[in-house]
Amino acid sequence: MDKKIIELEEKLAHFEHTIEALNNVVFRQTQKIDELEEMLKHLSMKIRQSNDTQESHHITTNNQPPHY
Repeated sequence: MDKKIIELEEKLAHFEHTIEALNNVVFRQTQKIDELEEMLKHLSMKIRQSNDTQESHHITTNNQPPHY
């Protein structure tokens, strides 16, 4: 009986360690996802601004008389 209890306690300790390790992985992944989402927002904004600038330049260029 004592041997069974010891085995169960060892398994429980192993499971607790595994859960803690997985919890740390999930925490780090969540941080990385948050970081990547911020980066994606920033890059999307830069692309939109760049596209707006290109469109504005294109419109300005097309409005010039032919001799320019």
